[in-house]
Amino acid sequence: MQFEGKTALVTGAAGGLGAALVRALRAEGAVVAVSDRDSRGGDAEAHLDGDLLDGAFCDALPTLAREALGSLDMVFNNAGVITRGDITTATDTDWQLTMGVNVEAPFRICRAAVPIMAEAGGGVIVNTCSCWGLRPGANHPLYVLSKAALASLTQCLGRDHAHQGIRVNAVCPNEVDTPMLRTGFAIRGLDPEKAIEDLNASVPIGHIASPEEIVDVMLFLASDAARYMCGALVEVNGGKPVI
Repeated sequence: MQFEGKTALVTGAAGGLGAALVRALRAEGAVVAVSDRDSRGGDAEAHLDGDLLDGAFCDALPTLAREALGSLDMVFNNAGVITRGDITTATDTDWQLTMGVNVEAPFRICRAAVPIMAEAGGGVIVNTCSCWGLRPGANHPLYVLSKAALASLTQCLGRDHAHQGIRVNAVCPNEVDTPMLRTGFAIRGLDPEKAIEDLNASVPIGHIASPEEIVDVMLFLASDAARYMCGALVEVNGGKPVI
């Protein structure tokens, strides 16, 4: 129960990775506020649903979480979208969605959370980035750009706010076996099971990550075991490079 008495806000809580994260946090004793478009299918102490493209909602979310839970010790900026296709196929709507969810929402949430945590004497922010934000993969310029921006934000905040007892780090996965990944295959006319099997064969460790394998690292970054880590971008990729 390493998070007994701690409080956490998790965005993207209805997705495969987010739901696994919420379960793990609560199993370790944390009291959790969740946010998504509709998070009512999962167990949590507070449901703070809304649209991450709404700047006012993002600005208010950390305060809403503190009011609901009594404090705010941890923030997990976990929500994200994947936009595929080269730049010639990218629309203005694609740009607004990708940058809004993957960059502007975490920026606004961090901006609002830092003063709350500083007043309380410290806290932890863990951003869900991607190894695709550290090295570019083919035909995903919007996604890569957005995750590179989030990685840079993580490093900046990790440096700027360490003196306040606020640690900001990011987990950077490669492919994770989530409903979002499988839906993406189906949209492109691929058999999700065959596509996952092919991906597994491309990973040196033998399989793409389960949500729990990423969550374990997120919990580590939030724990006292990572107390000297600030602005770190931790790749969790099973040995697979970005290709």
